[in-house]
Amino acid sequence: MELRNEMVQIGSHRIFYRLAGSGSETVVLMHGIPTNSMLWSTVIPQLASSYTVIAPDLLGFGQSGRATAQELTLPKQAERMIALLDQLGVRKAHFVGHDLGGGIAQIIAVRYPERVASFVVADGVCFSNWPLPHVVSLRAPIAPEFEPSPIFIERMIRGGLYHQESISPELIHAFVAPFDHPSGPEQLQSASFALEHHQTEELVPYLSKLNVPATFLWGQHDRYLPPYWGMRLQQTVPNSQLRIIPQANHYSMLDNPGVFAGELLQHLQRASTMQRTPVLV
Repeated sequence: MELRNEMVQIGSHRIFYRLAGSGSETVVLMHGIPTNSMLWSTVIPQLASSYTVIAPDLLGFGQSGRATAQELTLPKQAERMIALLDQLGVRKAHFVGHDLGGGIAQIIAVRYPERVASFVVADGVCFSNWPLPHVVSLRAPIAPEFEPSPIFIERMIRGGLYHQESISPELIHAFVAPFDHPSGPEQLQSASFALEHHQTEELVPYLSKLNVPATFLWGQHDRYLPPYWGMRLQQTVPNSQLRIIPQANHYSMLDNPGVFAGELLQHLQRASTMQRTPVLV
């Protein structure tokens, strides 16, 4: 598998993304806070043999540019994902989002339905279940453990893992390094100020009207966003299904990558089948 690292200019911001595969259908993988596109390192190879895979670093994270909190809201991130696809000449895609990325996937499904072949929310923000207390604590830290720092990031990653041995020092470094510099803590804090649960709450009246295949993948032991929220989404969104990833916490694609990728591939195959099946009136 050839994995290319690319950079594109969108408005006044530079967006980094990873690109793999050459399939006729495109899958966009969107991470959350405080990670970046390296979150999908075990998933991309399993998708790239059949699909074109795009895994961006959201603005404010990873190798992408930095910006004010106003530019880092989920609706703004959704606009940027559509602009990225426009630049790459992709008319329609399957959107997969983890954590904040799950909220972005819902926004895209509601606001840009013509661009959505299907969508997946994995351990994602929805309704009013966010921002997490950990993230809110970044805004006004009252103790050293809440200060926006590399140590905070590592604790948050490890706290969201079922199998502590499933993450390597190299992957921890990939998540920590983008904020491990003098202005990094301020940048992470700025990202936290962009997050407001109304950004997904206002979608709720429209979720029941969606007409695209949807799957919700949830770690069985997600301590940050429990599987209850996946059930709520499945009960709300038509043509949807909930799949629980066993022996997995919040970062279910790291805890159980084989099962996670298998469920994701099944979703994509199901979505393709539904698109080919004529609707009987």
